[in-house]
Amino acid sequence: MSFFGSLGTAVQGIIAQATAIGHISDNVANSTAIGYKEVNTLFADMVSSKVIGDSPVMDSNRSMGVRAIADFANRVQGTIIRDNSSTSIAISGSGFIPVSKPTGIDRNTGEPTGFESSTYYTRLGDFKLDISNRLVNSAGYYLQAAAPGGNTPRDFVVDDSPIPADPTSLVNYKANLPASAQIGRTYSTGIGIVDANSIEQSFQVVWEKTGDDSWNMTINTPGGTPKSFGPVAVTFANGVLASMSSTDPSLEVSGNGAATVAFSADFGAGAQAITLDLGTFGGGFDFNESSGLTQFSSQVSEITNLNLFQNGLVGGDFSSVSFDEDGNIIYNYTNGRSRIGGQLLLANFPEPDRLDRVDGTAFVETRNSGRVTFGLPGDVNNKAGVGDLVAGALEQSNVDVSEQMTRLIVAQRAYSMNGQVLTATDEMMSRAIDMKR
Repeated sequence: MSFFGSLGTAVQGIIAQATAIGHISDNVANSTAIGYKEVNTLFADMVSSKVIGDSPVMDSNRSMGVRAIADFANRVQGTIIRDNSSTSIAISGSGFIPVSKPTGIDRNTGEPTGFESSTYYTRLGDFKLDISNRLVNSAGYYLQAAAPGGNTPRDFVVDDSPIPADPTSLVNYKANLPASAQIGRTYSTGIGIVDANSIEQSFQVVWEKTGDDSWNMTINTPGGTPKSFGPVAVTFANGVLASMSSTDPSLEVSGNGAATVAFSADFGAGAQAITLDLGTFGGGFDFNESSGLTQFSSQVSEITNLNLFQNGLVGGDFSSVSFDEDGNIIYNYTNGRSRIGGQLLLANFPEPDRLDRVDGTAFVETRNSGRVTFGLPGDVNNKAGVGDLVAGALEQSNVDVSEQMTRLIVAQRAYSMNGQVLTATDEMMSRAIDMKR
């Protein structure tokens, strides 16, 4: 190798080590960046295409330097830490979150004016709901998600409209009527039910003892029309429900099997069908669950083991959005209700280490990475092979700072040695020139 060849090789060595130091610098700078994946450096020997002489020994000295190649660690998992935000998500295992990049932001409204056609992929899951009702992470990328049950990610906008009322259609009433009650004694129990206008209405069940094993039941709906139904004649045999009957034509009373009384009341928004469920004929009482209406003796002359439930829910305003472990995007409301508004799908690639890096700890698909496939978080049967989703958490950078410091020392020494080669070659060239003089 000539003087000029050794100079070129040393310069290439310096450039390669400078590239390695640049990678180390980038890793250390992003050691606390959420979702960051470190980049390492591989060194490849460069060989001249020119054959130097015919000697095998000479041919073995064809090395012409080195080049630095970036080695991405996109598969390496970062530590997952808990976060207080309900819209933060972390991936445990393989996969990336599909996101969009806006083409611009309106200065007056703060909303994106449009989105690029390309889909980006990230592990940065610190999403927040912005003014446009989209979920955007701290790097400015907007979440893509599918409709509930869907399989294609798209621009996702949170629907913050109120949730309507779910009018009561079923009232479960399970209790033990006191067998020792005197004939003529009455008892009243009630529960609030929900009408179609999201207003709570009063619903009362009134019992009157008419015989040793017989009662009259009246249903009162004071805010509706009619305001009262019944009576329903109810009999017991050996403490369990035996029969029910009524002459009120507005009631549908079952005679066997499930003990139900069906009727309709108008609370101002039209007829609302309601079914009163009293358990089953011949059904007893289970201390873990009230399974039917009974008449047994008790230490007090009052209704005991009362279990009332109605399935109506009042309407509510949108309050927040959150993720669950299955990737469901949950809409939460002021009335305590919630519903699924979307489905987060995770993206995966045959060679995720070959994805191209862009700003904001995001990646784009390349020819070497292979085509993207989407799967549900944690679905072991999905061919996408994506990992689990951890809601309310973030994935830290996968950079080991101590390891980077070790690599920095090695790179510094190699850089310095290449500088020494330059100096030595320069001195030898100077002496050769002096000898010619």
